[in-house]
Amino acid sequence: MKKVLVIMLAVILGGCGTVKKEVSVEKTGEIRAKSGEEYIMSTDEGLVNVTSNKESLDQYQGKTIKVQGQYSGSTLYIDEIKLIEE
Repeated sequence: MKKVLVIMLAVILGGCGTVKKEVSVEKTGEIRAKSGEEYIMSTDEGLVNVTSNKESLDQYQGKTIKVQGQYSGSTLYIDEIKLIEE
């Protein structure tokens, strides 16, 4: 009986330490406006709130870019930016 309890506890508690893997997404669009610390990016799918802790997005305002990053809530935190030549 003790072995069964120990095995059941191990199975139940085994999942408690799992870490949710963040999913990286890629978007292409144009930085349209700044709202506080975030920017509004217009994409084919609609408007997206974006920001970056790695690079200033001021220089990309009004330009078409391809970004890669991860969502936290409704904001896309950009890790990589590539300027699309027009």
